[in-house]
Amino acid sequence: MKYWAFRAGQIIDIQDIPEQGIKFVTIATDPENIYTATRLIASDKTLVMDPNHEEITLDDLNVGDDVFVYHSMAMTMSIPPQTQAFVIEVRN
Repeated sequence: MKYWAFRAGQIIDIQDIPEQGIKFVTIATDPENIYTATRLIASDKTLVMDPNHEEITLDDLNVGDDVFVYHSMAMTMSIPPQTQAFVIEVRN
């Protein structure tokens, strides 16, 4: 049984929600097409790694970074869908 899913894409938006202790990190395979986007809900429990697999923080992520993400199987039906990120791996 799968417990997570994965997705690759480019970060197109980062929103900090400090009062909730989270960030919304939106990724897309085509930055011009909202239907290819996914909004990741990331917190201090999300493991973030650089291309050398060294741990970094959410604050080190930048719009334009190519990432590979492991996320929850549960996802909203909104456009873009939202899901909890477990691991964000920067690829560039």
